[in-house]
Amino acid sequence: MSGPAMRHMRTKVEEQFVPMLDGLRAEALPHGRLLAGGVQLLIDHYRETFRVMDERSRKICWYEFSLTPEIFLAMGVHPFLGESHPATMALGTPEVCWEYVDVAEESGVPTELCVLDKFLLGALLRRELPEADFIVTASAPCDSSRIGYQMFERLVDAPVFRLDAPADDSPQAHAYYAAEIRKLIGFLEEQTGNRFDADRLREVCEESNRATEAVLEIFELRRARPCPHPGAVSNSLYQAMLNSLGTPAFTRYAEFLRDDAEEAVRAGRGAVANERHRVLWYYTPITFDFEMNAWLEQEFDSVVLTDLLASSLRQDPIDTTSVDTMLCGLARRGLEGTMGRVRVSADKLIQRFLLDYEYFGADCVVFPGPVGCKHVWGWIGLLREVCRERGIPMCVFDVDWMDSRVRPVESIRKSLEQFFSVTMAAR
Repeated sequence: MSGPAMRHMRTKVEEQFVPMLDGLRAEALPHGRLLAGGVQLLIDHYRETFRVMDERSRKICWYEFSLTPEIFLAMGVHPFLGESHPATMALGTPEVCWEYVDVAEESGVPTELCVLDKFLLGALLRRELPEADFIVTASAPCDSSRIGYQMFERLVDAPVFRLDAPADDSPQAHAYYAAEIRKLIGFLEEQTGNRFDADRLREVCEESNRATEAVLEIFELRRARPCPHPGAVSNSLYQAMLNSLGTPAFTRYAEFLRDDAEEAVRAGRGAVANERHRVLWYYTPITFDFEMNAWLEQEFDSVVLTDLLASSLRQDPIDTTSVDTMLCGLARRGLEGTMGRVRVSADKLIQRFLLDYEYFGADCVVFPGPVGCKHVWGWIGLLREVCRERGIPMCVFDVDWMDSRVRPVESIRKSLEQFFSVTMAAR
């Protein structure tokens, strides 16, 4: 296939995301002023990716969940988080997901593999991923990703660095993972020719601390009744943070959302005029139903407080006293601030769920169980027992959060309609 890589995504950015941004800024789309900043960050991220690819002005690193961008930014590397790409690329165009999943399965990939890894493989075969100079991956978060990156390595002519991620979230685990990141620094120095600069890392970490401080305040404000922002804002914040944490532009967006939420809480203004239900959406959002949050708000006066992925954004600041403290902070953030947090035991996940349920003042939980997440289905059975014992209403259904052919929008909404019309109506 001739021409530049990522041709489809280049077109999508200019023909879908740029007009979307114009509509949001003009308030022609719901919650425009709250979501515009996130879309702008998305556009900027991809335009910079294309520029670096075309000019080869710096090295591009394709990296995986269980790391955050700061270390790459400090080393003068353009970071590209592989796992954020499929949901962005398929947004509003589910047929793109179908195409790449089919390409992957036709190449011999098992159908039961996670949709993220199937999508990435299909996109790689179609040249819809950056031509990375190197790949950085880890042993977390799941079996599918470990298999996926072995496949990618065979198809990409680039060095691969693997970090060993501990299956715990203790201080000892963070220290162990910090030592793995220290090894990564040596790899980055070798690949880029750039020397590690502790002051530059401190500068990036301080910037990311300013952003995470605002994010912590946003989530604290989402505890208010009524909740000041719609569920779509959490989705926007999460996607923006994955790609842009450590940049001044993301900090400005987070601070804008915080200031707006503060004003809404002071005024007693909520995302739902007559808030009736407070939903803890405890796994992945449905990427092919862009209007899911708005539908729940309009039909059932229900606000999604957060999903499991966005809830991981609540991160303590990184201690910038020394290189050791910074690496330990980055280790904690990588393990607990991304999909990496699901690597721990079911008991730990249940404890976190109960804390989140109480923290946000939720009155029900929706758990869409992705068919490709085998570990999650084992967890769901245990979580159901806990919810039954504590009288927590729970709606569980199987889904592929990106491939709408597995369970289409109509079927998902029917399950939710029955839950809110029957189970929640009786409360």
